[in-house]
Amino acid sequence: MKKVLLGLTLLTTTLSYAQQDPYYTHFKDVMQAYNPAAAGHNINEICISGLTHHQWRDYDDNTRDRGTDGIAGTGRTDVAPVTYNFNVNSVFKINKTGSQLIGAGLTIIDDKVGFTKSTSFMANLNFRQQFQGGFSELSGGIGLGGNQWGWDNPDYKAKDAGDPNIPAIGVKANEMKFDMNVGIMYKRQSIISTNIKDFYAGFSITNINQASYQIPVLTQAGTQANLGMDYVPHYYTQVGADIHLNNGTVLEPSILGKYGLLNGAYRPQMDLNVTALFAQTFRGGLAYRQWGNSDALSVLLGYQKGNIKVGYSYDITLSNVQRVSNGTHEIFVRYCIPIVFSEPSTFIRESVRFL
Repeated sequence: MKKVLLGLTLLTTTLSYAQQDPYYTHFKDVMQAYNPAAAGHNINEICISGLTHHQWRDYDDNTRDRGTDGIAGTGRTDVAPVTYNFNVNSVFKINKTGSQLIGAGLTIIDDKVGFTKSTSFMANLNFRQQFQGGFSELSGGIGLGGNQWGWDNPDYKAKDAGDPNIPAIGVKANEMKFDMNVGIMYKRQSIISTNIKDFYAGFSITNINQASYQIPVLTQAGTQANLGMDYVPHYYTQVGADIHLNNGTVLEPSILGKYGLLNGAYRPQMDLNVTALFAQTFRGGLAYRQWGNSDALSVLLGYQKGNIKVGYSYDITLSNVQRVSNGTHEIFVRYCIPIVFSEPSTFIRESVRFL
């Protein structure tokens, strides 16, 4: 299993076909990262959120030390996937009745996997139409931006000396390409019964333009080569709601289905998440992720009060990677800043013409 990450990154020496979008345990809190129709949290608020996802902690890669595989502490531990996500968004009324709205947001994602790194910038915009006096809402959105992908200080030791398909040690090379996402979202204040509230369902597609990267780099053979990556569309379906129990506790089940490439073929990935909110303040729950096989079981903890929301999760690795992984840590923070509009004051001018 020491070669799992090496295999993932060396696939890019020709054309890479694998899951390319990062995944999040707090996926329902960063939906605008993969569905532009979800950009915008509340009217008259600017919401800022940040997330850090540190996967497979203490993963030990020994590509520079052949013959030491399986010996703990002999490889590099800075090669496990690390993702940073930043979002800012708001919602604005565009008609007097408030039945039509515009959601807008900016998403920045920095994702490092092994010796490759991508940084994306996405401006999200959506139009929202409310029905039945705001009881339900339908929105459609588009995300436009760019993604920079490339090699970041690779440190491979070639099995065959001077392999022309392996980048030279310490090389840095990347390209920026246009990127586009689209999505739709449906929301409803309640469904089936009065206890099931804030229902939502969405569908989105990322990497629509399928950017292709051909990066010229110096190889360990001392020659120039083009190392490539072909991004492919990822399809997402999101469903969730809040179930209000009689004791005041709120159950928050949510499902994220992703259809993406795995080993050259499209396969579904499922994320199941159930949390409970106690006293409108403290949160706890479990999540499960499956992609090809069982991937992780997660424990989630959280706190929210007023305009701030904080979440933490620990993923227990269930796949064979558990042999070289101490689990995955994720931290999420959101803070919403109220936008205050002052009402125009009445101006009265006295005049002798009007007594």
